[in-house]
Amino acid sequence: MRGESVFRTRGARKEPWILAAAALVVGVASAAVAVVLRNGVHWLFDSLEPLRQHWWGMVVLPGAGAMLGVLVIRVVFQEPGGHGVPAVLESVTRKAGHMRRRSIFSRLLGSLVNVASGGSAGLEGPIVFSAAAVGSTLAEAMRLAERQRVLLLACGVAGGIGAIFNAPLTGMIFAMEVVLAEWTLGALLPIAVAATVATEIGRLAMGAHGAFQVQAVMEWSGRDLLVSGLLGALAGLLSVLLVALIFKAERLTRSLKTGLVAGKIGLVAGMAGLCVGAIGLLEPPAIGEGYAAVGQALSGQLVAGSALLFLLAAKLLTTTLTLGSNAPGGIFAPSLVLGALLGYGYGGLLAALFPSIGFASPGFFALAAMAGLIAGAMQAPFTGIMLALETTAGWDMTLPLILVSVLSVLVSRTFLRHSFYTWELAERGHLMRPGSDRRILSELQMGEMLDEESVTIFSGSSLDDLARLLPTTVRNHFAVIDEQGYLLGMLDLTSLRGVIFDEVVRRVTPVDTVMDTTVPRIQEEETLLGASEVFASSGAWVLPVVDAEGKFLGTVSKSTLFDRYRTELIVQTADHQE
Repeated sequence: MRGESVFRTRGARKEPWILAAAALVVGVASAAVAVVLRNGVHWLFDSLEPLRQHWWGMVVLPGAGAMLGVLVIRVVFQEPGGHGVPAVLESVTRKAGHMRRRSIFSRLLGSLVNVASGGSAGLEGPIVFSAAAVGSTLAEAMRLAERQRVLLLACGVAGGIGAIFNAPLTGMIFAMEVVLAEWTLGALLPIAVAATVATEIGRLAMGAHGAFQVQAVMEWSGRDLLVSGLLGALAGLLSVLLVALIFKAERLTRSLKTGLVAGKIGLVAGMAGLCVGAIGLLEPPAIGEGYAAVGQALSGQLVAGSALLFLLAAKLLTTTLTLGSNAPGGIFAPSLVLGALLGYGYGGLLAALFPSIGFASPGFFALAAMAGLIAGAMQAPFTGIMLALETTAGWDMTLPLILVSVLSVLVSRTFLRHSFYTWELAERGHLMRPGSDRRILSELQMGEMLDEESVTIFSGSSLDDLARLLPTTVRNHFAVIDEQGYLLGMLDLTSLRGVIFDEVVRRVTPVDTVMDTTVPRIQEEETLLGASEVFASSGAWVLPVVDAEGKFLGTVSKSTLFDRYRTELIVQTADHQE
């Protein structure tokens, strides 16, 4: 190998450095959003604590917070409701990374009110949405291309997650595993910069400790790893139940919104919030983020038994009511709480059934199940593993967390077609991952894929006029148009062979009498995906392309489609291998 071949022959690439610099700015901005959200929720939650001392305050606050949160998003900022993360995924897969500037503030404020008032939801949904909008807005200001804009959006996600949970690796993995669904060096570098910068700023502003603290190293052995397999299956089943209940509640919510009274914006969420408050009267730890229960489980301060089972059921119900009513919030926190309760109860049951074996402490199983619930609900094992490790600093438990997370995802994928975040998009056919057939087919429009040569003939001409055109072209398909350029029909030489060679017949036969007026027409805005379906249903090899008014623009053939698809596939595959 020659020495000079090691280096680029056209100069150093500037793009990675530009993206790294932009990612640094995104990291700073996303950290600021995370600090405002996390500190704001905790301050407001503590400020409302005196009201919770009264039974009416405990009941009313979650309802008022849910209604107000929905009103902030739907009325003040005029954005669609929901959890936020599916909207980010749709922005990546269908909108070239475009998000509105107002999205930076909409779910931040809406979730702040909802969670601080007692809604059973987490902060990852709003921080993902707001931080993604930060990255998209900066990319718009820099006038970056689609790929770079999507990357900066993912940088915002990584920075927001890293800062709010003090978990930079979780932020990076979530951005690549869930948001981008790709693992490339070109994406990893700017995302790592954003996550690092944002996490460090978050530590300076909110402290360097994780969300939870493990008091001591948890001792475990091979027998604990063995029984963790069953815990992984249980975590997967619970994650399936959680996702299924939320989606069932969402369907019920949509049906209630059609009524005259319940159809008012925020009213359904408010009624669900009142139910959350009523449950909170019986089981106060079931409202809000619920991190106190996680801390108690990890430190061994909970009592395994019927009370623990009741708390788990209460938390499951409050989470279903909150997220199922489309109140703003995320699923991270409820999943961590449910996992901690499940694992703690599982560990307590093992100790009660087999006291002589000496299994690990219930806190060990609580931490393992936390990873399992996150992994199962999102069908994202790496995110579940890293979130549990980083938020608890339980690095000595890597193997059990891997086992529980993988088994949980296997169970989840057995029963659920899609994850909590991708279900809505996938069911509508809008989930198009990078490099997938649907993504490539949906990015190419017919207006930019016309054949190099398209031959037309005016209405009123004869087949003899058509015959004079044949020596000048290799085309077998001709468009019949009027004087204004509107398409009237198509001529196919294959179907005209019986008359085109008869000179007498040619002279007396107008093209209007032999043209095919039933040939499907493709609009110029139609994507390659839609055009492929038209070709398949019609059986045609060449079809005409028209504008919105019906004027002929050109023809497109299957061979052209295949060539463009192949070219785009090579380009996208090359991008993913960087």
